[in-house]
Amino acid sequence: MQNRIVQLEEGKENGIPIVRSGQYKGFPSKLLLLLGFFLAFSVTVFIISVSTIKFSGIQSVVTTVTSSFVPCREEEPNSLSKWIQPPAVLMHNMSDEELLWRASFWPRRKEYPFERVPKIAFMFLTKGPLPLAMLWERFLKGHKGLYSVYLHPHPSFTAKFPASSVFHRRQIPSQVAEWGRMSMCDAEKRLLANALLDISNEWFVLVSESCIPLFNFTTIYSYLSRSKHSFMGAFDDPGPFGRGRYNGNMEPEVPLSKWRKGSQWFEVNRDLAATIVKDTLYYPKFKEFCRPACYVDEHYFPTMFFFFFFFF
Repeated sequence: MQNRIVQLEEGKENGIPIVRSGQYKGFPSKLLLLLGFFLAFSVTVFIISVSTIKFSGIQSVVTTVTSSFVPCREEEPNSLSKWIQPPAVLMHNMSDEELLWRASFWPRRKEYPFERVPKIAFMFLTKGPLPLAMLWERFLKGHKGLYSVYLHPHPSFTAKFPASSVFHRRQIPSQVAEWGRMSMCDAEKRLLANALLDISNEWFVLVSESCIPLFNFTTIYSYLSRSKHSFMGAFDDPGPFGRGRYNGNMEPEVPLSKWRKGSQWFEVNRDLAATIVKDTLYYPKFKEFCRPACYVDEHYFPTMFFFFFFFF
């Protein structure tokens, strides 16, 4: 025992630090007091903050978030207004195929679940300007809500009318239409399809820039609304400018006995307009086998309508 104590004391004298287990340095009281004060201060600040948020802050945040939320009503898929409102802008990016597909939708029921005022769609198939625009302006004046106007000029032409004009912003996407070729019928179908997008259009009148109304609007509207018929020329011409234009390759869809001729200008109701735009049976035959000197705009619609009335 004495030897061990002597060795420890000798180590101390030699400058070697001696660590004895079980002995610790005391924690400074000032530092402990400072930590306690800091902890108490933190708890006090936390309680005050929670109380402030509870009684005022949360309500403000909720109010701000709620007021900034705007429901996207235009995306409601089940809204009836989506189907009955006419397009606000006639210019669109749809292809002809997409347009005809969209326009081929039409209600099978005659009754409408909303108040509908039927309108006349005046469809102008033109080369460019409308030299008789002032006459048509006078004809349509005072009858807003009973008509629609659609312009299909050459694609290089842009119609410029004042905001007060019935022709203002009524031009549709157009393509080149060549007389006697299928592109002319394509232009007519394009006009019909765009007009069909307005559910209120009931009668569709195809006119050119040289056409003029012979009666006032009231008379024409009354006549069309009371008539049970559409108006399109269709007759059997046995001569060289009728049956003489027929191509036997159009059979069996289009036999010679059903071949008809007529004027390209017409007035049709909504059902017949939809029948035109949805046709995929006769269109390919006429496009391939009715070319000059077979003028397709004089035969395609008359023959198709003869089939429609003959079978239905």
